[in-house]
Amino acid sequence: MSAITKDGVEVKAGQVWRDLDKRMNGRTVVVEWVSRCGTVARVKGARSTQLSISRMHRHSTGWELVK
Repeated sequence: MSAITKDGVEVKAGQVWRDLDKRMNGRTVVVEWVSRCGTVARVKGARSTQLSISRMHRHSTGWELVK
């Protein structure tokens, strides 16, 4: 199953995403892998963490695809 955001962007390994939360000063993360069910992505920035695909959309506390 593919991981598609609310904006219709397919999340894939190797993509760079920017955090739109103003408190995060434009931090970016790289997607390492996407879960088989397509609901969670493992991302790496300063540390590795999991990010819910449902949060990956353009919103004040969301995310945007950089490249």
